Amino acid sequence: MVATYILSCIRIGTKPCKYFQLNSPLFNGEEGIFSKIEIDELIPSEWRLEQQYDDGQFEPTSWPVFVKPEWGQNAAGIQRADDLASLNRIRKENANQNIRFLIQQCAPESREFEVFALRHHADKSNYSIFSITEAVNHSERDPVNSIKNPGTEYVEITEKFSEDQLQKIWRSVNRIGTFNISRSSFRADSIEDLVAGKFHVIEVNLFVPMPIHMLDSRYRMKDVISMVLRYMMRLALITKARDKTLPEKPVFTKIMLYNRTSPVLNFLRSKI
Repeated sequence: MVATYILSCIRIGTKPCKYFQLNSPLFNGEEGIFSKIEIDELIPSEWRLEQQYDDGQFEPTSWPVFVKPEWGQNAAGIQRADDLASLNRIRKENANQNIRFLIQQCAPESREFEVFALRHHADKSNYSIFSITEAVNHSERDPVNSIKNPGTEYVEITEKFSEDQLQKIWRSVNRIGTFNISRSSFRADSIEDLVAGKFHVIEVNLFVPMPIHMLDSRYRMKDVISMVLRYMMRLALITKARDKTLPEKPVFTKIMLYNRTSPVLNFLRSKI
């Protein structure tokens, strides 16, 4: 995908490195991350799960809860705590890490949906690519679904929605934020509830939100290649059409230095 994106950018005359500016207004330059706490504040209250920084003393009133690094990709570092003993064990494991952790309430809904959205370069009120994929896990209750979880499979269900239903979900995504590219994780009890806005948001990915529906095992390699060619050209187009009046931020460099310690890296981090 990266190589195809670079070639697509060259073809239309834009710089591939400008990809990192697509969601830069939401990047916390001081912390060097897309802060989950700050993005959480964008979520309308009826969709937002209780979430807070873990101070080491907080005791949840319901279980399970999820312990999450303030920033990460593909569910890296997320662990489920089923009781106070397991929460304290996780805290002990994380004690030496130079990052902050969050505790998030478990969503009560039974099904998990990944909504990938790429804004249209010519009509920014609409999407260029929009897909809905269900994360299916039959082996765990309240799992940490990810590409690294062997019990998780991804099944694209976009075809189950009418265009009107897709537009309703697109409007829900835009209520959270006008992202150029995003993948949001929703928990709902049914497809109908997802359309009707009866869900909770468990995560919004803004850095490199892979179109995870391409992991659907029903797709053959030629299908995946076709999607990559089409998607990366559209990503190149929205990169070229980004708002160039916004100040640029060192998104890639800051994130690459995040949670890495050494005198040299600390010096570099202070200079960026």
